[in-house]
Amino acid sequence: MKPELLVNEHCRCGENPLYDEARGVLYWCDIPAGKVFALDLASGAHKTIYHDRECGGFTLQEDGTLLLFPQRDAVLLDPDSGSLTTLQSEVVRDTGRFNDCIADPRGRVFAGTMGQENQKNGALFSLGHDLNAATICGGTGCSNGLAFTPDLRQVYWCDSTARTVYLFDYDQESATMSNRIEWLQTLDWVPDGLTIDVAGNLWIAFYDGGFLRFYDSNANLIEHVDIPARYVTSCAFGGEDSKQLFVTTAGGKDGDDSLDGALFRLTPEIGGRPEFRSRISL
Repeated sequence: MKPELLVNEHCRCGENPLYDEARGVLYWCDIPAGKVFALDLASGAHKTIYHDRECGGFTLQEDGTLLLFPQRDAVLLDPDSGSLTTLQSEVVRDTGRFNDCIADPRGRVFAGTMGQENQKNGALFSLGHDLNAATICGGTGCSNGLAFTPDLRQVYWCDSTARTVYLFDYDQESATMSNRIEWLQTLDWVPDGLTIDVAGNLWIAFYDGGFLRFYDSNANLIEHVDIPARYVTSCAFGGEDSKQLFVTTAGGKDGDDSLDGALFRLTPEIGGRPEFRSRISL
């Protein structure tokens, strides 16, 4: 697998790649710059559709709008007009900004936050259809990637500060996670965003390693893929039949001729599946 350069926006922290199969568009963001981008895969054209506050994560709504989480708020973005509608301010309190999120099969959202006080007041939350927040686990530093197993009975979650990927049992009816176990600890590298393929292999971006690795469901390393950027932040499947893997990176600077902060594409032998869509309605 050779990484293919798609777009180089020199993102300071590119994140949250998310593909809209209905539009054929890939979205991703630059968190510190407060930008969300849209790439039309058919034409190769891309544009900025949001430029406002820091946005640490977003989901696709069922109607095709984007549910953004700038700071600790929830906002709807129309990707065509760019119009913003605030759904709720201060969805969560006593923690840092939102960072990475995922919709579940019923349209609810799991979202993490960054720690502020000695990196210990970050948390992972469950957000209901009405954005009512329930804490799944607290006392974390940097809550990061999330992925459901193919049978939807478990959820992977990355705590980057602990350099650990955890595995929870997941109850779809109640949207609860339980029986957390330490699935993979990587003391030498910081795991960041992650995704899963249809065979149940977990793809993990390593922030300070400049690479992706993917593991089988027993945490055995299958392959290591170098990415030509210093910081690799996240990955997500998309494209036709979800057979492409999109990779975001960080560390870019305006005027820099490096590939730090660029968006890349890989074509693995095994594809993924479309992400679930949120159904938040107030």
